Amino acid sequence: MRLRALTAFLFCLPGLASAELLLGAGYVNGVIGPNIEWAGERNTFYILPGGHVASRGWDGFDEVRWVAGMRRRIERGRTAESGFFTGVLAGDLDGRHQRERLGAGAELGYQWVNEHTRWTVSSGMAVLEEVEERNEDVEPRLTIGVTATLRR
Repeated sequence: MRLRALTAFLFCLPGLASAELLLGAGYVNGVIGPNIEWAGERNTFYILPGGHVASRGWDGFDEVRWVAGMRRRIERGRTAESGFFTGVLAGDLDGRHQRERLGAGAELGYQWVNEHTRWTVSSGMAVLEEVEERNEDVEPRLTIGVTATLRR
């Protein structure tokens, strides 16, 4: 499943040749790390590889986690302007320590953009995969995300 998600993401990259590359940091459901975004005129694609942070603190990179997604500005806005966006995301969205569990969902958020930075806050709902070994059924999960990126 990871390979399929990564392959789908890579097929989107050629269309982003004219996009602005944004680098920063992000947090989504316990995954914290560098945030890499390709911002086109109305859409952005991002990937957030990182480690897990739990209620007891930083776990480090002993287990690499990831979240990837696509966001689209609503209200006919552009990605270089502040405003609301909707999006889809996929990755390790369980948010629990040492329990990788993939999921996919949708999000709604707001972005603050100025000349040098772009901040986003989002929330949404995802569906987590079934894990038969741990006797866990498919279940919904709330998603919370925050990113801070630098612009040229």
